[in-house]
Amino acid sequence: MIFLAMIALLGAPDPMDIHAGDFLDLSPREFLVSAAEAYGNGEWYQAATEYLNALEIDPSNSNSMFNLACCYGLMGEDELASRYLRRAYAAGFTDLEHINWDPDFDSVRDMPVFSALLDSLNTAATEENHRLGELHWFDAVESFYYRVRFPEGFNPPTEVPLVIGLHGLGSSPDNFMRIWESIDEPNFIFVVPQAPYPIGEDAFSWYRGNGGTEEWGHSLLLAGNYVLKLTEHLQNEYPVSDIYLFGFSQGACLSLYTGIKNPEIFNSIIAASGWLEEDLISANQLHSPTDMRIELIHSPEDRGVPFEDAQRAVSVLSLAGWNANLHVITGGHLVDMEALNLILTDLGIAGN
Repeated sequence: MIFLAMIALLGAPDPMDIHAGDFLDLSPREFLVSAAEAYGNGEWYQAATEYLNALEIDPSNSNSMFNLACCYGLMGEDELASRYLRRAYAAGFTDLEHINWDPDFDSVRDMPVFSALLDSLNTAATEENHRLGELHWFDAVESFYYRVRFPEGFNPPTEVPLVIGLHGLGSSPDNFMRIWESIDEPNFIFVVPQAPYPIGEDAFSWYRGNGGTEEWGHSLLLAGNYVLKLTEHLQNEYPVSDIYLFGFSQGACLSLYTGIKNPEIFNSIIAASGWLEEDLISANQLHSPTDMRIELIHSPEDRGVPFEDAQRAVSVLSLAGWNANLHVITGGHLVDMEALNLILTDLGIAGN
């Protein structure tokens, strides 16, 4: 009865009206891109507005709901953060390890309304796990897709450089491939693979668990092997010369981890808004530098990954003898295209 009353209140659509289904032509993608840009620039209010616009078109997107809750958390709005986090969880964003850890909620985490919600979600999850039984993981083979773009005039079998782009947490190949349109005269094959773990609609993660846990470390190892297997596949599939790893945030961490462990494969690593998991790289590997270039891009205003993480990475790598450089940008947690284009041009694979 309530549902019928809401339909009556909103006005039932006329099925004979040719424009009754025009809402089906709308896409949330542009709003999500704008939301990500605003979030990266620390414009939480604007990001929340864009996520609401996207959810009006796609109201079942749990990842957008979660990101909206994060925006309210960053604004210190505990009731709104709680409301949308509850909705995100109900819609399918059930990664409580991430929810409990996410620094976007630091300013509201101890507020009564938000704290009570976290307690209720964790209690419900504990009870559900007890009812279902213990959870264990095992490794298996699975297929994943990637997006690929080719440089203008691509003419096999002439070899060209390859850049493998690893997206950040909550993104996808479809979203991350948009970077291609902002690269100055790319002279390389650009491949963006899908991360293995879905965390929402068109949203994926490279890892499970939180940093420092056994689960995290094992999934990072698997992700590194995934990148190596993909690289081998691409070398067999396309005429490839030099190979570069480029990652953002979570993908930047994976780029550093994989590239430093396998410097004989990659010519350079470009890590935007990332960090170095030095404890998971052997001392022998860390202190066996090559002439591979390592370029980090980071902003002091980054709220997603602290700027100190980039400074620490450059310091550790430089002391170990690596050719590591830090490009300081303005803004927030984002890929700065000006800095990226300068690096790609300097590497000789883009620009004039």
